[in-house]
Amino acid sequence: MAQTRGTAAEFYNDLDREVHGSLGKEFKALEKIWTKIYDIKTSKKQQELVTGIVGMGDAQEKPEGQPFATDIIQAGYSKQFLHLAFGLAFEVTMEAQEDDRYDVVSEYAKWLMFAMNVVYEKRAALPFNNGFTTEQSPDGVSIFNSAHPLKGSGGTARNVLSVASALSWTSLAQALIDYQRETKFESGQFMQPANDLILYVPPELEFTADRIVKSVGLPGSADNDPNSIKSLRNITVIKNVYLTDTNAWFLLTKNKNHGFRSYTRLGISMLPGMTNIETRNRHYPVRGRQSWGNIRWQGAFGTDGA
Repeated sequence: MAQTRGTAAEFYNDLDREVHGSLGKEFKALEKIWTKIYDIKTSKKQQELVTGIVGMGDAQEKPEGQPFATDIIQAGYSKQFLHLAFGLAFEVTMEAQEDDRYDVVSEYAKWLMFAMNVVYEKRAALPFNNGFTTEQSPDGVSIFNSAHPLKGSGGTARNVLSVASALSWTSLAQALIDYQRETKFESGQFMQPANDLILYVPPELEFTADRIVKSVGLPGSADNDPNSIKSLRNITVIKNVYLTDTNAWFLLTKNKNHGFRSYTRLGISMLPGMTNIETRNRHYPVRGRQSWGNIRWQGAFGTDGA
């Protein structure tokens, strides 16, 4: 039997506290994959414009008594981030309010936060899912490309395998070599290679990836050869069910210095409950504003598999 309440305000206050409490707990409980990958910044503007720099060339030998050679730092490529708005609401019927169906309300709240989390995960995965085609780095070509133009030095560099390959010990070793050899600043110099990396894979490659990076000996071999990938690199495997290509895999620097960035314009927020004047149903909306993209290709390496 429904409880007797003193006033409508008390009635709604109790219900609102229950909903907001459930929303808050569910938001904290949900595991977020994309936040492990992206460098997340806050924004106070409608959009953000990120412009890179083209560094100086190599220092030159200075003969005695001669002037110093000079160089300038130039503006690099730019990337614009437009923050997208997301929102969803559920309603509690007047009858459910009367019957104190807090169990139902709690389930509604869980699904609401789950729905918001899912759309964030899907949007965050798009730069990887479309990273070989339509998602571009600031230089105007796809994020993972065989011919990134180097603005300062001329020429190109790549962050894909020369031949797309399925994940294996051999292909990962080649990717680690290419990652060092091909990752260059816009001025043409090699970037310092990273030893702490993320191997970012779909569920179909999770167990293969784990075996490659954690086996003490060479995987799949009866010899006593050591697994040099394990001994020379610190690689963490992260799987994401929202990576749609079951053959594609990616290497990223673990310190988030890989160019994948997200801006939070408004974190996921629970708005005050609202009552529909016609049905007397109570509405509970949540909203957020976020953007995802890539500010530079350096620090990320990928292949769409074979």
